Amino acid sequence: MQREIKYWYLRNYDLFSNLTKEQINDLCGISKFVRMKKGHTIYFASDEVKRVYFLINGKIKISEMDQSGNEMIKDILLTGDLFGEISFNMLTLSHEYAEILSSEVILCTFTMDEFEELMHKHPMLCLNFTKKIGDKLRKLEHRHANLVFKDVKERLKDFLKMWAINEGKDTPEGVLIKNYLTHNEIASLISSSRQTVTTIINELKEEGALSYSRSQIVIPNIAVLS
Repeated sequence: MQREIKYWYLRNYDLFSNLTKEQINDLCGISKFVRMKKGHTIYFASDEVKRVYFLINGKIKISEMDQSGNEMIKDILLTGDLFGEISFNMLTLSHEYAEILSSEVILCTFTMDEFEELMHKHPMLCLNFTKKIGDKLRKLEHRHANLVFKDVKERLKDFLKMWAINEGKDTPEGVLIKNYLTHNEIASLISSSRQTVTTIINELKEEGALSYSRSQIVIPNIAVLS
């Protein structure tokens, strides 16, 4: 990838947006950019060196296999998020893998050694990265609180509400979400079963809280899901 395109991608990525031109050029010199198609999988444990990935564009599913070989979905990542072998005594993802959900994604990646060196050189980058990790931990805390204090229906309503806030588009009929998740994937994300999710979605449809199809979801009033 040409250096000018790398620079443009990095300049417009929120983690790097307040760095100087010289600092971003420093990142351009060692960053690696890759394009991946839908269905491609990154297995962290198979990487020869630990890496951190920055999602420049697209959607990615982070999953792990349980002892029975069933997929457990940990998170859905969107443009601007990060993932990979992030240790720093906070997160360890060696047993997880990332699967491309959108038609294509663009990733910027560094080895952890490279990225740690960059953070030593550029304190602002270190601060921005710390804030990103803090956001991820708060998201995990929110999901944990839902598991402890909410039943399955309330967890599903909260999931749909956050999905609408993060990816929905306002239309005259309500907030429209492009539906790219199966009932089974949603169930995994909220720690439930496919059958229960299907039952609750049908209940919400009957209540008029949403309209649902394989291609899209329309929520007339997000407040109803609160």
